[in-house]
Amino acid sequence: MILILKPDAEHSSADYQLLIRYLDSLSGITQKVRHVQGTEQRLTEIYLLGDTARLSLNFMKSLPCVRRVVRVQEAYRVLGRHGQDDFPYSFEYKGVRFDQDSLHIFAGLCAVDTREHVEMMMRTLKQHGQVCTRMGAYKPRTSPYSFQGHGKVCLPYVFELAGKYGIRIIAMEVTHESHIAEIDEALTQAGHPTGVLLQIGTRNTQNFELLKCAGRQQEHPVLIKRGFGITLNESLNAAEYLASEGNSKVIFALRGMKTNLGDPHRNMVDFSHVPVVHRLTRMPVCIDPSHSVGSRHKSPDGILDVMHVTAQGVIAGANMVLVDFHPRPSKALVDGPQALLPEELPLFIEDIRIAREAYEKRRALVRSYQAAA
Repeated sequence: MILILKPDAEHSSADYQLLIRYLDSLSGITQKVRHVQGTEQRLTEIYLLGDTARLSLNFMKSLPCVRRVVRVQEAYRVLGRHGQDDFPYSFEYKGVRFDQDSLHIFAGLCAVDTREHVEMMMRTLKQHGQVCTRMGAYKPRTSPYSFQGHGKVCLPYVFELAGKYGIRIIAMEVTHESHIAEIDEALTQAGHPTGVLLQIGTRNTQNFELLKCAGRQQEHPVLIKRGFGITLNESLNAAEYLASEGNSKVIFALRGMKTNLGDPHRNMVDFSHVPVVHRLTRMPVCIDPSHSVGSRHKSPDGILDVMHVTAQGVIAGANMVLVDFHPRPSKALVDGPQALLPEELPLFIEDIRIAREAYEKRRALVRSYQAAA
């Protein structure tokens, strides 16, 4: 059971203290308090764990400070929607709001290779009004002989350039607890010029100790990719690992499924699951067209497969696009063949705008139809 308190409920107030004393008196029931900081107000959610079936919804609603009560119906206790269509959730990070209505583009280098390429990419982003990017410092690879990323060596200049070009958030994969500490140290030394969205890659979706570690820290939001060879339910439970440890600022990423049935694309595109994840959880949903398609092939209409796939995800309601760009793909140390070019960024942004407009029109159409019915 989840108790959603009235906005900006003060923990020092007499009503809040009375509520907590009552909850403490409940036998066999423990509680976890979580705070959701929105743009304009702060919400408090209290999760009651244990034998809550015996608790009356009406009585719990009558308790001081309580605005709403949600009875948990599914396995995703923290991130689940629990059958409530009007159970909103959002979080703000570095002035950027994330929820199931927003849409952000994270275009950048799959793997940082040189300072020059990082600066070229960030300069292009600024020129086109973008404040988010992706920059991989730690890269898990299938082959032990492939480039594994520069690691902490590149963090100082990546963060410095982010500050120079007004980049607010960098999506950066981590594969070990020590990487989070290295990122925190480098951010501190740089004076916190930007923020980092920790990324859990598809190979680590079931690295439960890493998930727990990323969940225990409260500073950075986490982007978790769907596991490439596991079910959607298993991947959503991996996201729940993060939230169960205390960090509910989680974005779920679809990046295609590993199967030869998707050939000639790198993976079978799974962006039809965008609305499914919206229905089952309150998480914003990211799509990763680069790692789904894996090439720069284009159809007879002249549109790149990557852009076709992106539009499919956006028109289904995606809230974030994580996409590979590189100033010189032939010199990229990771995934060069699939990278878009900086000069293609305005085309990519406009194509996304068109797809998003189509999504908004579809949503408005359904609402008008429902209102008429």
